[in-house]
Amino acid sequence: MRLLLTSFLLATALHAAPTTYPPRAWTSADGKSKFEGNLIEFSDKEVRIRRSADFNQFKVPLDRLSAEDQAYIRGLLREQKRDASLKDGVYADKITGQFTKGVSKQGMNYQLWGNPKLDATKRYPLIIWLHGAGQSGDDNEAQMGGAPKNWVSEAAQGKNACFMLAPQCPSRDIGWKNEVAEKLLALIADLTDNLPIDDARLYLTGSSMGGSGTWYIAAKYPQVFAAAVPLCGGGDAKNAEILKTIPFWVFHGDKDDMVPVDRSRTMVAAVKAAGGELINYSELAGEGHGITGVVYPREDLYDWLFKQVKVGKPAN
Repeated sequence: MRLLLTSFLLATALHAAPTTYPPRAWTSADGKSKFEGNLIEFSDKEVRIRRSADFNQFKVPLDRLSAEDQAYIRGLLREQKRDASLKDGVYADKITGQFTKGVSKQGMNYQLWGNPKLDATKRYPLIIWLHGAGQSGDDNEAQMGGAPKNWVSEAAQGKNACFMLAPQCPSRDIGWKNEVAEKLLALIADLTDNLPIDDARLYLTGSSMGGSGTWYIAAKYPQVFAAAVPLCGGGDAKNAEILKTIPFWVFHGDKDDMVPVDRSRTMVAAVKAAGGELINYSELAGEGHGITGVVYPREDLYDWLFKQVKVGKPAN
């Protein structure tokens, strides 16, 4: 590391620049050399570090640092990009205060809602809404209905500011599974990389086919979501061991004549039998299949949901 640093020693000693980055131990790519210093500047190509021992400043190519140091710098670059994302980011034109249409890199239709007046240096939850079978298609309109609007009303946003994603499943024959689920997760990952979204507060919800999709996707990607809210859906009870660590609030009408209420009862019982203590169940007396208008306006659901933070991921 000494030879590496010497080769990049600045010809003239620079004055120490103010920095918000605390000293850290830096390691060479081969792991043989270490030194402590403050990060002064960084890019995706190189960093400038002020060494604590003698206050000399050095430029070091990023690829000459350890994998851990490179990951640290890339994390800072990601946050820097997200801090500017509402004005200059790749999704800036879709953050309008209205639902705005888009097509993902993988070809998935979606509508995205965000408030352009948010403070982009803060991080906000993302709610993902999965529609029912009848809204499948390629018009990028049918998935909207009334359910998504509950989350983006002025009152709701004033209490819990968030982004909202409403993707459209291309075919009810596939549902929210297989390649559709994969495309959705790729879109979510791209949004969180390019908008001020809190990775620790990704919330998944859906009704009917979307309720079943919520069970399926949560089981397939349990490391992603901080909470899940399936309405009048059902899943595979064999996934109970996976699902037991995710906070759920399950809703089903006891008079549902399209998706039997036993489908939710079975899933809730299986998760509890597996040791799940984070699952809530509300069976709505006298309600049929169309319960989004009853469930989504509930204040207690909002209060519960926005308190959920993914275990192992600090809220931003």
